[in-house]
Amino acid sequence: GQEADKYKDTVKLIIEEGSEVGNHTYNHKDLTKLSDEEISNQILNTENLIYESSGYVSSLVRPPYGASDVNLNKKISRPIIKWSVDTRDWQSRDAQKVTNHVLNTVKDGDIVLMHDIYKSTAEASKTFIPKLVEMGYQLVTISELAEYRGLPLTEGQQYYKMPKKK
Repeated sequence: GQEADKYKDTVKLIIEEGSEVGNHTYNHKDLTKLSDEEISNQILNTENLIYESSGYVSSLVRPPYGASDVNLNKKISRPIIKWSVDTRDWQSRDAQKVTNHVLNTVKDGDIVLMHDIYKSTAEASKTFIPKLVEMGYQLVTISELAEYRGLPLTEGQQYYKMPKKK
């Protein structure tokens, strides 16, 4: 959102390094409490800033607080990415707790929620990412995971995880 304007070089670098950038709205308001026009502005203003800073078109949305409902999902008209593992990093701000939670909870196809605004989250990721790789996990973008699973990402549909089909 508005941070993409401040950190244009960072957004560009993230994309250049192979990560996927999703839309998390302009200023983190609960979309379920906004008018249609406000929802549109939250999404489109963010899309424009991401594009202006990087030339990248984001196709995924993660609504703030995970707040969405059937009506909102239709209005967003993009795949809605939620999560199956909540690190609660915003609450604990403790690298060891975040690390333990991820390592003790994660399963194949999970989507892990973390926030890049906490140093403790960055520290935790330095520990658990190599351990996940050691355990045989491959870290991929949402679009890559969907592709590997043969799952088309559908607008207005929510995704919490993408396990292998049995």
